[in-house]
Amino acid sequence: MVVLGLLSAMSAHAGGNVDCTTLPNPLYFPATTLLESYLADVAPVLADAKAVGKDQMTVIHFPLSSCITYDIHKDQKPLTGTAEYYDADGTQQVCDMPVGSKITSDLSAMDVGGVTCLGGQTPPAELVEFPSHVETLGFVVPRNSTQTAITATEAYYLMKFGGEAGFEVAPWTDPNFVMVRNTGSSTQLTIGANIGISGTMWNSELRGHQGSSDVRDVVIAENSTGNAEQVLGILNSSKWEAATDDMRVLAFQPFNNCFGAVYPDSTSTSRDKRNVRDGHYPIWTNLRYILRTDGAGAPISGNGADAAARAARFVDLMTGAESIDALNPAEAAIGTGNIPACAMKVKRDVDGGPMTSFEHPAPCECFFLEENGVDSGCTPCTDDTPCGDGTCRFGYCEDR
Repeated sequence: MVVLGLLSAMSAHAGGNVDCTTLPNPLYFPATTLLESYLADVAPVLADAKAVGKDQMTVIHFPLSSCITYDIHKDQKPLTGTAEYYDADGTQQVCDMPVGSKITSDLSAMDVGGVTCLGGQTPPAELVEFPSHVETLGFVVPRNSTQTAITATEAYYLMKFGGEAGFEVAPWTDPNFVMVRNTGSSTQLTIGANIGISGTMWNSELRGHQGSSDVRDVVIAENSTGNAEQVLGILNSSKWEAATDDMRVLAFQPFNNCFGAVYPDSTSTSRDKRNVRDGHYPIWTNLRYILRTDGAGAPISGNGADAAARAARFVDLMTGAESIDALNPAEAAIGTGNIPACAMKVKRDVDGGPMTSFEHPAPCECFFLEENGVDSGCTPCTDDTPCGDGTCRFGYCEDR
């Protein structure tokens, strides 16, 4: 019902825009709203036939919350309403799906996994998830707060009971000052998966918000009210890193650990995401691309074989399984405050689940650190000559 309601709302806005079906090599893509900045970097490149040749495609993005995009793709609901796409010059445009169209999604993308969206149920076998860049999330406080850390146990009691008598977590005892999102938010769902209580079950007395920007703005505003000590919010790293003069992320102590609370980065002020990348800080999630496949594992699309091939190629390029000179998805991920998979050393199969060691086939740790203003100690290069047994990648000698 929620999906149908949103699609109907999208249809209500359809007007005299370009017909989406007339765009060259369309890729119909309902996906999380958090991809909008990322697509602003990569979609114009893919739209430029001069730059990418046979890989030219028009990425037609229907921005919706993660689990709604999953349901649309899973149930193959016809796409309606207005979508976004980019010209080769980087100009964002909008297009309308024609009334009565039977076109369905070629793929989708979300910030949580299918297991999370389905409430713990096993996803359909034909929907295959391809993990991509990593998004870091956490608890934040106003700059004027003295708080520096929170434990998973504290977060559990706080989000479950919302300051109820006998279950208070000082200093966050008033639910009006605990800034959360909503039950459909990937931020809330991801954090919930790491504190032992699903984001769909948080206390209704907590102060909900529709967007991360709203949470950020309210947390910052409390610096001047005298209430900063009582304020706690949840955000993704791109939001708090853009506002470090006004807010701080808390160190987090997971359940059953022996190393105490850690920041996502090696220190409270660095940008190396070391503790995310090596598995000490657990509040993170992969962006997942979702392809439909046949019984043999080959990609399929209700829009035909060419559409399925485009979707598979797009996923390969975004995940780094394949590459072309004109496109640098790792740089785009870093530019939007995220961690490309090639800089990660751990992986996990489900949100909040156990982590295992991970070796990307084309690592980019040196590039990630340098792009974030951290001295990697790596040798700059233009080819493999100075790299010994390593490989020159993105301008630095990586270890393989």
